[in-house]
Amino acid sequence: MKLVRGNFTRSVAFRLIVSYAVILSIPVILSFIIYGQTRGIVKREIELASSAMLQQVRYIVDGELLQTESLATQLSVHSDVRKLLASSKKVNAYNIYEMKQELNKLLSANDFIQGIYIYSKPLQAVLSSETYLNERDFYEIKLQTETFAYEDWLEVINRNQSGDYMMLPVENQGKIAYTPAYIRSLPTQMAKESAGTLIITLDVEKIMTMLANIDWVERGQVFIMDTNNQILIQNSGKLTAASTLHQEWNDRGTGTFTGTFQKERSMITIESSDTTGWKYISVFPTDVFWERVRAIRNLNLFGLLVCFAFGGAVIYYFARKNYDPIKELVSVFSRSKVQRNGTYMDEYTFIRRSVLETIRERDDMNNKHDQQLRLLQDYYLGRLLKGQADRNVPLKELAKVHNLSWTSERFAVLLLYIDSDEGELKDLVLSQFIVSNIVADSVGDHLTIHFTDVDGMLAAVVNVHPDHAERWKDDIEDDLARAYEFIKERYKLRFTTVGSELQTGLGGIHQAFLQALETQEYRIVLGERMLIWYGNIKPGGSSYFFNVNDQLILINFLKADEFGKAKQMIDDVIQQAFQREMSHEIVKCVLLDIATTLLKTIPDQEQAGIAWDEWRPLKRLLSCSTKMEFQQELADIFERVCSVLRSRVSTQTNAGIGESVIEFVKENYSDKNLSVSQIGDVFRLTPQYVSRLFSEQTGQGGLHDYISHTRVQAAKVLLLEGVSIDETGARVGFSSSHAFIRVFKKYEGITPGKYKTIQ
Repeated sequence: MKLVRGNFTRSVAFRLIVSYAVILSIPVILSFIIYGQTRGIVKREIELASSAMLQQVRYIVDGELLQTESLATQLSVHSDVRKLLASSKKVNAYNIYEMKQELNKLLSANDFIQGIYIYSKPLQAVLSSETYLNERDFYEIKLQTETFAYEDWLEVINRNQSGDYMMLPVENQGKIAYTPAYIRSLPTQMAKESAGTLIITLDVEKIMTMLANIDWVERGQVFIMDTNNQILIQNSGKLTAASTLHQEWNDRGTGTFTGTFQKERSMITIESSDTTGWKYISVFPTDVFWERVRAIRNLNLFGLLVCFAFGGAVIYYFARKNYDPIKELVSVFSRSKVQRNGTYMDEYTFIRRSVLETIRERDDMNNKHDQQLRLLQDYYLGRLLKGQADRNVPLKELAKVHNLSWTSERFAVLLLYIDSDEGELKDLVLSQFIVSNIVADSVGDHLTIHFTDVDGMLAAVVNVHPDHAERWKDDIEDDLARAYEFIKERYKLRFTTVGSELQTGLGGIHQAFLQALETQEYRIVLGERMLIWYGNIKPGGSSYFFNVNDQLILINFLKADEFGKAKQMIDDVIQQAFQREMSHEIVKCVLLDIATTLLKTIPDQEQAGIAWDEWRPLKRLLSCSTKMEFQQELADIFERVCSVLRSRVSTQTNAGIGESVIEFVKENYSDKNLSVSQIGDVFRLTPQYVSRLFSEQTGQGGLHDYISHTRVQAAKVLLLEGVSIDETGARVGFSSSHAFIRVFKKYEGITPGKYKTIQ
């Protein structure tokens, strides 16, 4: 196949180039898409980073505030504090000392708190971890500033506070600075009014230190604003934001937005505290994050340059490298393949079609070879079994020619007789295929076995290795038992196997086949067994035991109507016949004699009732091959003979039976089980014979029609009395309302419902 220039766009080479170009375009397109999406991704990253950082700040500060409020609750119920608030006299100096020590312990355990102050209204004094002063002196030393007057101080400590935060000018290391403070009124135990005030000032420096340890904080600014829009805490620098900007932050609520702060484009995030209502604001320049975008953009541009620089060379190299083997394959197949109809086929289509044709031809040849080899094996094995094979050719050479894997010259033959659990065997070929394959899989692990069909029998030639010569029977019995259980459960098939003894050489196969044939004759004597060996049969030399005298005794029993004794005698003879020392020829003759003796007792005038053409008793008996089949057929012959003899006796002694049957039907028509068979059992007659006697003696139709007519007449009376159709049918003996309606319409021409309407 030659590549035409005009068809280059349809060739595999063109497809390879286009495919690699498409692959090259993927990273280029992705680079543009990634760069186009970078801005949105970075914006979301800024928002998420700012929000996460600020939430971390809020969680830390709110946690410390909760600890502060918890400490205030503990102090409000502290016994020493209660005593201080309840006392109106001067407090003992030792008690003051102990309370100072207690406050120092609380301060050392809470780094977030700068100071704790307890104001006692009765004493008009303030207790802290450092001092115990009256309210005036405490103000002048700790709180006095130009913007915070003494009156403001009095207002703070004398009004009821439920636990609020406010900014107080607190002296710390010689300097006075406004510090957030938690203020709470302290009531006495007996009164609800305030007996004092608890003031806990926060350590702003500690807050600043914690903020400095949080990621991203050093890249921007963090503000903590109270509910009055005042900046309480900021992490660095002097506050330069205008008050209008504070108002704008407060009005926006929580969230993230982009704005201008100190003439710089920034990402502003606001969070609100659920504990204090304070606002947490973070301000980060967007340039901090756009640095990543620039790095991604530069990386994309570099990647594009690399793709374009090396992509073309790589495409050409791999397209050429991958097309060369395809070109060689096309040249190989073109030597023997010719394009059809002159239409152009690309290289792949040409190769695929050529390979499929080659595989199809190979499979056809293999199938034909397997079929021919199977037929050859069956033909050869059949000739071996019948003793017709050429014995001058060496065994190994014959085995090689017919693909038979024989390892020794010791052989045995098995014959398998297949039957079905579901009645007659429908497909013998399929059944033989199933049994042979499953048995071969089971036995093949120990012995070499080959199956063939011989005159409708499934035969198996077993080759026994010298190492298994002593236990080969045990192995086969175990393997057949497993195969039998599987086949019976899965395919509802049963099989009986007869086997020969070991024979030597090709001639021994024929001798083994004859032994197996002889063994299968003894299935009658040995009964149904899964496996019968030739060595287990014992050809008997016993005499014929069912003589003329025994036949006369059996005939006399039947003529004397002693059917029970006759049945017992037949069972005894059968039991004696199926003894292991009996010859199978004698067994068959005895069973045929029993059958002919039974048939002799039937008078000539009654022979027509036997229906010989349909029954064929002797033919069915001769076709039996097992003890159970013989017993069933003899039992059937005995019952038919006894039925004829009983009918003859009843005819002689029951001339007026017609009237008795009429009375019996009238008394029992409501019985759902009433039938011709039941009446025959009552009068000891066969159903056919009692029906014939009834018709002859009464002049009416059949007995079954009379029963149905009697029930319909009784039903008409019940229907006129207003009984429902279902109940009427049940009361006159019908098994269902459907059967009642059908029979009623048959005899009256209308349905029961129509009959009730007309009447």
